[in-house]
Amino acid sequence: MNESFDLDGFVDALRHAALQEDAPKALRRLMDEAVSDSDLMAAAIPDFGEDLILFEDDTVSIWYCHFTPGMTVPPHDHQMSAVIGVFRGQERNDFFERAPDGGLQKSAEVVLGAGDALSIGPSAIHAVTCTSATPCNGIHVYTGRLTTVTRSLFDPKTGRAIPFDDANYEALMRPDG
Repeated sequence: MNESFDLDGFVDALRHAALQEDAPKALRRLMDEAVSDSDLMAAAIPDFGEDLILFEDDTVSIWYCHFTPGMTVPPHDHQMSAVIGVFRGQERNDFFERAPDGGLQKSAEVVLGAGDALSIGPSAIHAVTCTSATPCNGIHVYTGRLTTVTRSLFDPKTGRAIPFDDANYEALMRPDG
């Protein structure tokens, strides 16, 4: 077992894994190993209090994610594979499929606590809710440049797809969104 966790070293290892032939599996192996000692990871990574891009290029985006208690990120897609590792708190991922009427229907739910990891395929639609009484922190890794890909948010009431941009995100994050 490691005696310390090095965030910069982890980011470098993820960058290398993203170049492998089966990047999603290589990234998941690294994430499983890193979060297996979530206490060590949490002690080494400060709570930055907001999302932070740790690294991004055309092969990989590595984010520190921060969700406050009760916060729900509206349904969205990534258009690329992703690996999530939680090292503090707890989050619920609600997965959706398109319903015959054009709306969304919930198809699965996965709860991640400190020490858990999850792989998400490129066509997945999911929403994330912090279900712990304390903030939930994790490392989210995407197999491409997340900030420039065209992707969608989905109105949770109607299922209507809208462009994923800051204005739409903020509108759906409001309680009346």
